[in-house]
Amino acid sequence: MRIIFITLFSLLITTASMAQEKTVRFALWGGNENINNWIDTYVSDELQNRFDILLERVPLSDTQDAVQKLIRDKKLGRENGSIDMLWLNGENFKAMKDNGLTWKSFLGELENSQYLDVEDQTIANDFGVKHEGHEVPWGSAQMVFIYDSAKVPAPPKTFAAFTEWIKENPGKFTYSSPPDFTGSAFIRQSFMNLIGKSAYDNLINTVSESTLNAQLPKLWSWLKEIEPYLFRQGEFYPESVSKLHQHFSDGTLWITMDYYPSTAQRMIDKGIFPETTKTFVLDDGALANTHFVTIPFNAKNKESAKIAANFLLGIEAQASKLTPANWGDFSVLDLSRMSAQNADIIKSVDLGAATLELDVLNRVKVQELPAQYIPMIEEEWKKNIIQR
Repeated sequence: MRIIFITLFSLLITTASMAQEKTVRFALWGGNENINNWIDTYVSDELQNRFDILLERVPLSDTQDAVQKLIRDKKLGRENGSIDMLWLNGENFKAMKDNGLTWKSFLGELENSQYLDVEDQTIANDFGVKHEGHEVPWGSAQMVFIYDSAKVPAPPKTFAAFTEWIKENPGKFTYSSPPDFTGSAFIRQSFMNLIGKSAYDNLINTVSESTLNAQLPKLWSWLKEIEPYLFRQGEFYPESVSKLHQHFSDGTLWITMDYYPSTAQRMIDKGIFPETTKTFVLDDGALANTHFVTIPFNAKNKESAKIAANFLLGIEAQASKLTPANWGDFSVLDLSRMSAQNADIIKSVDLGAATLELDVLNRVKVQELPAQYIPMIEEEWKKNIIQR
């Protein structure tokens, strides 16, 4: 009986251990109900059915909180962490890389990595930081402007024309206050449009605070130039892009913006934006970035997390994520690297009439500035625009 008891006890321990290893705790920003619902239903169900993996979504109010916890774990030698997979990009990944908080370079081990164009700078770099396979591209985003075609029959096509439009339509445009992500992206894109490709590429290739500071006065000059023509004469900047969208929805603003190209269609489908809403980009360039998932150094269930990451990179998951009703997040996959049948799975997703064609977006796509520039620009914006 003693031997049988020990055997059964060992079996129970082994079974519990295996179940634990099949659990992936996915930490990600929890501020979007569409994204949360897609993770909790489609992703969770598919991982369970295909791989017997239990996905536990760990909602974050700020991804930086998870990164700071991992930094503490590293300092204290905690080998059994509470996160198996983390959604992040930009400054948060830079902090992960600088502090040795990622597991290893695992991207090349994933079967679905064959569909990536690793020469694309928005895929190979995360806000100017080469990830070297320590994170997996998950989705792509790009700055677009959203307009009501009933009020703006011919949207501006260039940065110069956009400046004139703002002046000719006082009170009908503004941007959200940094550090709101979209407001911060707008001033970075305007900066890129102002200084031109050569100077912008130099800032990306040679990170230099002095070079950045030498160029920034052009941005502050332009923002001050348009300020009298903004909503409420620039005396007030909405705190979030959602506030911009509210003002657009009620007709106060005629142009708003977003870092998701499919937002306009999703808002139309929800009945928030008018049916006459459309999207445009400037020929001078539109910022684009990729967001990623990574596996922390102390993840308990690294192999299961790797399976989950490969699934997220797969053709069917990318197509599901692209569907506006689910999320509308653009795919990172290069359709030319897959069969025509598989490419059609993604091409067949109906993005809606308000969403620009992929070739239009790709034509103006420009990679983001290095992550370390962003807090510097945001702080200088406060000094030059708000506190002056």
